[in-house]
Amino acid sequence: MSGLTSANVQSVEAIKEVRTALILFQERATTAMGDLRQKIDRTIAWLELDRPNYWQEQERRAFDLVASTRVALDTCRLRTVAGRRSDCIEEKKAFEKAKMRMEYVREKQQAVRKWMVQAGKEANEYRSRTSSFQRTLENDVPLMIAQLGRMIEAIEGYSDRNSRFVTTVPIPTPDDQGESTSSIIEAEPQRETPAFSPAVDEGGAIDVGPHQAALDRPGTDVNE
Repeated sequence: MSGLTSANVQSVEAIKEVRTALILFQERATTAMGDLRQKIDRTIAWLELDRPNYWQEQERRAFDLVASTRVALDTCRLRTVAGRRSDCIEEKKAFEKAKMRMEYVREKQQAVRKWMVQAGKEANEYRSRTSSFQRTLENDVPLMIAQLGRMIEAIEGYSDRNSRFVTTVPIPTPDDQGESTSSIIEAEPQRETPAFSPAVDEGGAIDVGPHQAALDRPGTDVNE
């Protein structure tokens, strides 16, 4: 591109439309990339901070529940009614339910640790794949917009300086074999001059007209 010294521009409006489209693309793409980046950051933060804290609290509660239900079950087993030990059915169910809750919480903790690592890898891969596009949005697209703006200003400035009427005239060349090329020439405004056509009579004498004859008479003042 640096070797070009001229361009055949057919429409300045087309360049303006391209520049406007680039600006719109930059705004929409930047907004979309920003939204995706925020969603990824929120997901990572949710997995690394929110979920571990939540399930750690749930683990503490589950442990307390297991402990309390075990105490209730042991107390029930020591109790006798009419010389007969109780079956402690409800206490056993509560204890088993508490142990199942503890297992569930620990499974969730393992899942959080697993997805924390996986999400971090996916986020890094996403950033790596979109880094070149992000640089294009931040550097290349603004540069193109600025170049198009300077181009539009230059063309409009040139048009203002050269606002004379321009026409296209076909100029044939020997190598075209009947074809012709077009060349742009400037049509200079023509000055109007009075038409003068001397007449010749039958004897061959030239009639220069009354004005010239008056000038040829001796003592004639041209300012009369």
